[in-house]
Amino acid sequence: MNKQFSITKKNIRCLLVYCVMFAGMMISLNQAEAYTFEEESAVLHVESRSSYQYSDEAQLNTMVYMALLWSPQPMIIPRPELPEKPLTNPAMPVLAPRSEQVLGTQKVTATGYTAGVESTGKGPKHPQYGITYSGVKVRRDKETVSTIAADPKLFPMGSILYIPGYGYGIVADTGSAIKGHKIDLYFPTTKQVYKEWGKKDVEVQVIKQGAGKCTEKMLRELSDAIDVYKSVPDSWLDKAI
Repeated sequence: MNKQFSITKKNIRCLLVYCVMFAGMMISLNQAEAYTFEEESAVLHVESRSSYQYSDEAQLNTMVYMALLWSPQPMIIPRPELPEKPLTNPAMPVLAPRSEQVLGTQKVTATGYTAGVESTGKGPKHPQYGITYSGVKVRRDKETVSTIAADPKLFPMGSILYIPGYGYGIVADTGSAIKGHKIDLYFPTTKQVYKEWGKKDVEVQVIKQGAGKCTEKMLRELSDAIDVYKSVPDSWLDKAI
C-alpha cells in the first residue's frame, strides 16, 4: 500500500534549488550519483490548503529527476588552436671555393686558440686584449670569415685560406710559436676550442695570397661579399688589397 506524502510549494522550491545546486556541482566534477530520498527526511508533512498531495515516492523522485535534467550544465570552452610557427629556412652554409679559385694547398697543423690569458697571456683589462698583430680585432664568424694566425713567411698577412671544418680565414695574426706549417684558429672561448676543434692536421686551400696587411675595411668588405655569395666571389679575389 502506497504511503501519502504532502509538501508545500515553498518547500518544493527550496528542495528544487538545493537539488539544482548540488547537481551542478556534481556534474562539473563528472561524478554520477544516485539520488534516493528517505521518507523521513525527504517530505515534510504540513497541513495546509496550499499543500500538494503525492500518491507515492515515485512521483517525487520523477519531479526531482526532471529538475536535474534542466539544471545548468558546465560549459566546456575549447582551447583555441594556436597558429603554427612558419618554417624558416636555416642559414645557408658557406661554400668551399671552386677548384679554379684554389691557388694551392698546404698541409698544416691547426690549433684552436682564444684571445685570453691561456693563449695570449692577456686578460680582458689589457689594452691589447683581442687585438691581432695586424691591428684588427679577432673575430669568429662561421658564415663569413674569421681571423687566423699563421707564419707570415708561409702565409703573408691578408692571405685568405679555406680550412675544411672551420670555414674561411684571413691571416691577421702571428706568434712566436707559430712557425712553418702551423696555424692558429680563433675561437671566442676555450670551451669552443675543445668542443669544436682542439688540434688537427688539415689540408688548407689558399685562394688569395696576402700583400702583408689586414685592415678592418678588408675584413668588412670580405665578410659582406661572402655573406651575399656564400663564398668568395672572383671579383673580390681580383681586387688589389
